[in-house]
Amino acid sequence: MSELLISVDPFIIRSAIVENGKLELFVIKRRNNLNSSIVGNVYKGVVKDVVPKLGAAFVDIGVGKNAFLCIDKHCVEYAGKSIRHLKQGDEIMVQVFKPMASSKGAKLTTNITLAGNYLVLLKDSNFLGVSKHILDKHKHKELKLILEECREKNIGFIARTASRSASKDEMLKEAEYLKSIFKEIKRKFNELKAPALLYEEPQIPIKVIRDYCDESTERVVIDERGVFKDTVCYLEKTNNRCRKKLELFDRDVPIFRYFGVEDEVEKLYSNVVKLKSGGYLVIEKTEAFFAIDVNAGGYHFFSRNAEESMFKVNVEAALEIFRQMNLRDLGGLIVVDFIDMEKDEHKERLQKILNELAKKDKRKTFVGKISELGIVEISRRKSNTDIFDEMFEKCPICYSGGLIKGVPIICSEIYRKIKYSSSKRFRLRASFGVLDYFCSFAKEFKDRVEFVSKETCNPEEYVLEVVE
Repeated sequence: MSELLISVDPFIIRSAIVENGKLELFVIKRRNNLNSSIVGNVYKGVVKDVVPKLGAAFVDIGVGKNAFLCIDKHCVEYAGKSIRHLKQGDEIMVQVFKPMASSKGAKLTTNITLAGNYLVLLKDSNFLGVSKHILDKHKHKELKLILEECREKNIGFIARTASRSASKDEMLKEAEYLKSIFKEIKRKFNELKAPALLYEEPQIPIKVIRDYCDESTERVVIDERGVFKDTVCYLEKTNNRCRKKLELFDRDVPIFRYFGVEDEVEKLYSNVVKLKSGGYLVIEKTEAFFAIDVNAGGYHFFSRNAEESMFKVNVEAALEIFRQMNLRDLGGLIVVDFIDMEKDEHKERLQKILNELAKKDKRKTFVGKISELGIVEISRRKSNTDIFDEMFEKCPICYSGGLIKGVPIICSEIYRKIKYSSSKRFRLRASFGVLDYFCSFAKEFKDRVEFVSKETCNPEEYVLEVVE
């Protein structure tokens, strides 16, 4: 059994799945990050430019930077048949499926999908499908029959993995709820002027509960009263059985510390992950991909059995890599440099382990073959911003790509220290950016904190002093 913990403050939202006292999944989002919050949103956009040679249209959806819509014949997965002859000035319904990255705009699709707890509604489709993670043939057939009852003209459905524990009545009610949302989207599209937001994807923590709360979840614990009430309201409206598992955490200690996972969360701020064998991983983010280097570290190789030792470290590293991909929300291209092995038997066994781990991953994941140099390429669907985007910013001092904790993360640390302290008054010495951001979103603490500007541009260089 697992527990889903959700910690909310004015700056960030942190969510964690804890199983038998061990951190299994961690998600962190900045509350004021427009980029991470637009994924899944549906917009009425206006085409600003069409570039046939690129097979692309650039669409204004009202987020400041034109988004990218593929209209090439090779983009069948994301481009509908009706959009290949778009021209400048056309108005179109689109959905964001990839966030903005560096200088690139968000990526769009015209294949609108609305996700619920048990079902996903598909616009302009008659497809009925069942999650590949549901292997029971009898359950698969049963769900297909229920989906037939949900079907409407030009509306298809996919039964999500969570549907295997849902009743027929729950699924039919959710289908009607999703249809009502879709009808509202179509009404807004006909009435509003482009660019306009037609549908806003539920944000964390609702999205986390929808995606991760299942029959194995014992309880869902939230530490903020307002968010707790909003979540209860949403789950009752959508008839989600997880509403019975919700609990409000109101103790005088941080929720992650109470459940014993604060130290594990803190380790995620480091790019070095230690292995039990004495080896370690180094995880780095580049502009194009994530690089993971597997090192033997303090593992003692014995001259007679060095090859077997290398294999054991690589196997342990493979298991930890997939765990870290979940914990750090890594997606896109991931390149892993394993320790070189001589025997083909060991390479084949490691390849089999990687393939099995990819099959178990909840996201669509593909593992390439191990090269002669021990390099493996892993492609993993990127659903949103990763932990590096949310936690870190480029260092304003070195300007060479070094990463430091972002201002919202620092402000969240300060907020928790004040909130769970018995002291009445504090003095905060920090950079102007930290002081300004803290004052903007933590107004309830203004009377308890004396703010002193520090001559630094590094947000990590702050001092919180107790005055009274």
